[in-house]
Amino acid sequence: MIIAQPCWNLGLKCASRGSSADTVYTAHGPESANDFRQDYYLALMELALQKTVKSHGAYKLRILPVGQNIIRGLAAAKSGQYENYFVRQSVSNELLQEMAAVPFPLDLGITGYRVAFTSEKIKQELMQIKTFAQLKKLSIVQGLGWLDTDILRANGFVVETGSSYEGMFHMVAKNHLDLFPRGVNEFYREWQNHQYIRELTFDESIALYYPLPRFFFTAQKNQSASQRLYEGLVIAYHDGSLIKIWQKFYGQSLGFAQLENRLIFTLENPFIQGIDKSYEQFIYQPTLN
Repeated sequence: MIIAQPCWNLGLKCASRGSSADTVYTAHGPESANDFRQDYYLALMELALQKTVKSHGAYKLRILPVGQNIIRGLAAAKSGQYENYFVRQSVSNELLQEMAAVPFPLDLGITGYRVAFTSEKIKQELMQIKTFAQLKKLSIVQGLGWLDTDILRANGFVVETGSSYEGMFHMVAKNHLDLFPRGVNEFYREWQNHQYIRELTFDESIALYYPLPRFFFTAQKNQSASQRLYEGLVIAYHDGSLIKIWQKFYGQSLGFAQLENRLIFTLENPFIQGIDKSYEQFIYQPTLN
């Protein structure tokens, strides 16, 4: 079942009300009722489509209902199960070979800066950590199908995977695992939404960084639809409308993470070696001490 939700209730003016002649775009929805992570990407897709109405025509944006995780979403997108179905995912050489990509870094690269949810016990231990060797002794949880899992393992971390987004917050709060690193763009709202979890807290002393561009991905047959989204995102970036949305969603979280006050460990991302780096012109560079 597909739910039609044009404009995603984000204050954007609808370019289409659903004519039968409109080009249909389908977007990945939230994994749970408490999952806001797709809101920004839906806003960007809507914005890119609006920016290209004159050049590409009217559209209809449809959003899948709550409950489909990223593994199922990628499989559905790759197979072309839904019309022009796009899923946001971290870039890897494998995905670039298997699917059509919109080569624009949707988060402007800030997802690569990671700060961790943890327990009070582990928070105290983190304050004493000064070396990478010390940090690698702690265990990490990441979501099933996330590229972060492979990146962290490639850099020597012990990483377990969780199939439930909500469950991973509980796992670190209960000391089943030590750290649940999150992108600084997601950090503040996730903290606000999960303070009800007893013993959950967040680290204030350390951050990880690795290059982690996120693109829209879709079936190989959707090259024309991919090109339209790319053109729209570039237009929106240069006219400032994309930056305005980025700041609305992520500005508060970036400030709350206080990267300038953290010891930052830089990791390698071996899964994007050799890819076209033209996306880097759109990467945000934070000012750090």
